[in-house]
Amino acid sequence: MSSEQPRRLICCIGTGGTIASEPTEGGLAPTRQDTFFRRIRSHPSLTSPTHFDSSTVSFHSPVHTELVGKNIRYPRLITPELDDEGTSVEYEILDLDRHLDSSEMTPSEWNIIASLVHENWDNYDGFIILSGTDTLAYTAAILSFLFLDAGKPIIVTGAQIPLSRPRSDGWRNIFDSLFVTGTLDFAGVGIVFNHQLLRGARATKSSPNLFGAFTTPCVPPLVNFNVKITYDSSHPLTPRSLTPPPPLIPLLTSPSVLSIHIYPGMTGSLLEAQIDAVPTCKAVIISAYGSGNLPINEHSGVLLSLKRMVEKEILVVVISQCGIPNVYPLYTQGRTLLSIGVLPGYDLMHEAAFAKLIWLVSRPELSFKERQELFETPVVGEMSK
Repeated sequence: MSSEQPRRLICCIGTGGTIASEPTEGGLAPTRQDTFFRRIRSHPSLTSPTHFDSSTVSFHSPVHTELVGKNIRYPRLITPELDDEGTSVEYEILDLDRHLDSSEMTPSEWNIIASLVHENWDNYDGFIILSGTDTLAYTAAILSFLFLDAGKPIIVTGAQIPLSRPRSDGWRNIFDSLFVTGTLDFAGVGIVFNHQLLRGARATKSSPNLFGAFTTPCVPPLVNFNVKITYDSSHPLTPRSLTPPPPLIPLLTSPSVLSIHIYPGMTGSLLEAQIDAVPTCKAVIISAYGSGNLPINEHSGVLLSLKRMVEKEILVVVISQCGIPNVYPLYTQGRTLLSIGVLPGYDLMHEAAFAKLIWLVSRPELSFKERQELFETPVVGEMSK
């Protein structure tokens, strides 16, 4: 893409989180205000000095916003040159009506984010979701399924340190996100963090302290932004296309997917008590030992409880508690579980398993059998079989 071609226009959707947090009497909080925009407008790596006259536009200059429904759109910005070809990018920040800590993220917020991307699809060349880090990988995973095969980039990013604080990593994460969405021939959902582009349905948050907060334990990063930009040769980037997003699937907002961690002493009655407490439950993630091992001896009652869940047409999926997971029905125990309809999660991360199940149970046109079959089918590169 040369500098003579039209600049790509990117929509940045602000949801709050650490990256947008400002000091308050109660500590740092992601309250919605235009200070976040002012910081970005004033940063030389994110706003071209030729876009604003620095003698007339300062941090404290007025900000003229536009109300879009309950959300706020800020004035368009233009980056400096982002690459050796002189490419710059235009972008707009669209702030959700309520900023939140990402630990408060629910399927309701995912519906809002997905709807905004969907309805603005034809207006922009790419999208950046500015998110808190706690549930950032979950957001990237669900967007991967909701925007399956769509021909534009959707990047999810955030920060470990707010832009309002010294040493914030948010500046570079935003810059790299604009680089990906504005200059690369890339389509799909990814996470940009700590100089890497990661696959959106493969990531997990592995550290609350390191700048490299996110990893994809089972696959390499798609791109490493070092002195030299390097790409994963085994998995070339999916090029942009004119493919529109699939019809929007409204996610169920009632509790529909439960997650249960297996521990020593787990019994079938303990499993069933958790399921019975949630009448709207349609799927269960069982985080098991090692390669998917469970206490399925007759005394524990676990196997009988799992069988009852499947008979109620509740999707039951077994993933591994290990940091580098792999659940495969190779041994006797795994085949026993498979025989009663319990599904192996292979190398799915918990975030992707959770997102995929919500995506499946939110589709009323699918039968229980079809949901089972589709769960075991790699859809967005979320797992290897």
